[in-house]
Amino acid sequence: MAQWFYRIQVGREQGPFPSSRLLELIRSGEIDGETEVRKDDSVWVPACQINGLWQAAVKPGVAFKCPFCSSEIERPPTKCKACNKQVTKAVGQLVPHARPTANVESWTKTQPLPEKPKAPPLQ
Repeated sequence: MAQWFYRIQVGREQGPFPSSRLLELIRSGEIDGETEVRKDDSVWVPACQINGLWQAAVKPGVAFKCPFCSSEIERPPTKCKACNKQVTKAVGQLVPHARPTANVESWTKTQPLPEKPKAPPLQ
């Protein structure tokens, strides 16, 4: 499973985190588009340059309820912690995530692409 790290300044990195925790940090505003992140041992890049990261953070999630006691449960098949019954099927419900409010502009700005080197003219 991929592990994520983030840093606000050089030498102060946080992590490792699973992808789900990274998305929570974005939703809470702790990580914005300018925050440098990396996956596993890759290079540090601003979070806004990771394709699909912002979209994943605001994408609705799915919550499952136990059909016996209506407590929230993990995705079936699982055992309900509240009523201790085995759940093989449950109905999922879409749960919208709050849009992060911190520095929204940093997620929507486009970064200029570096120019490609030009080939020398043919002789």
